[in-house]
Amino acid sequence: MTEGTNHHILHINPTNARARRKLCKGILRTTMKRVLARNPPVRFQRAWTKAILKSVAKPSSVTIDTRQIGGRTVHVLTPTGADDAGRILFLHGGAYVLGGDGAYLGYAAQMARATRRVVWLPDYRLAPEHAYPAAVDDALASYDAMIAEGTRAENICLLGDSAGGGLCASTALALKARSGGMAGALVLMSPWTDLTMSGQSVERLARRDPMIDPAWGRASRFGYAGERSLDDPMLSPLFAQLGGLPRTLIQVGSEEVLLSDSLRFANALQAAQVSVSCEVYDDLWHDFQMQIGLLPDATRAVDRIRRFLDRAA
Repeated sequence: MTEGTNHHILHINPTNARARRKLCKGILRTTMKRVLARNPPVRFQRAWTKAILKSVAKPSSVTIDTRQIGGRTVHVLTPTGADDAGRILFLHGGAYVLGGDGAYLGYAAQMARATRRVVWLPDYRLAPEHAYPAAVDDALASYDAMIAEGTRAENICLLGDSAGGGLCASTALALKARSGGMAGALVLMSPWTDLTMSGQSVERLARRDPMIDPAWGRASRFGYAGERSLDDPMLSPLFAQLGGLPRTLIQVGSEEVLLSDSLRFANALQAAQVSVSCEVYDDLWHDFQMQIGLLPDATRAVDRIRRFLDRAA
């Protein structure tokens, strides 16, 4: 499967905020990448990344209602002036081992404010304690609760970053398999779509990506896969039959190890006749949208997500 540029792949030039990009790169390289590359115990990884994620401020204009659905905590974030119909199911990243316990609240709240949509953020079960299909089952439980509250399926967007992007794709495949009630849109930010890690960029950009070291991903994936093969289509949606998935927006940095995952997945969606647009942000890294409010490139990318969702409404 080639990674060539096609008409559905758009390269976006960086803003003139070069100094801020350099600062963010330096911070990420010395915090997230350096620590996770050593693959410390999972408990430490979770505490460390949660502390880092707390730097993403929760806007005061977003209210948070925490509830229990299917035995899992789900945070419902409602921004002032929220769209009455549109809903986002935000499935967070973290290589399927990190990001729970409300770690993503700031990021999700920023996304709610920027998109003007109610965001549901489930603390889905994490590996290695819970292998697949626990995370997909928890995502489906939140999705079904949204439907039960009166949200129409076509008004739901599955949105996720990194492993959460792969989980969104897997959740959409699960929805397709049970026939009926498909979400209206997918938004995938730096999605991890190939747990075999066979993409060219995994090694080619390993040194340039300031956030992710491939060794960490290789170590983390087995807890999620359990006894399943890494090329199982529900673990690695790149290898799935993708026809019937909803319209999709993919955003990815040009300097990240998962660039190939995005490009190949976009091409596979196109081949399956799914409406897809893949935006490659030059000079940016894995999950750069997390710097929304600090990095103009991130703020611009999230605004493009809002416009994509507005067009889908």
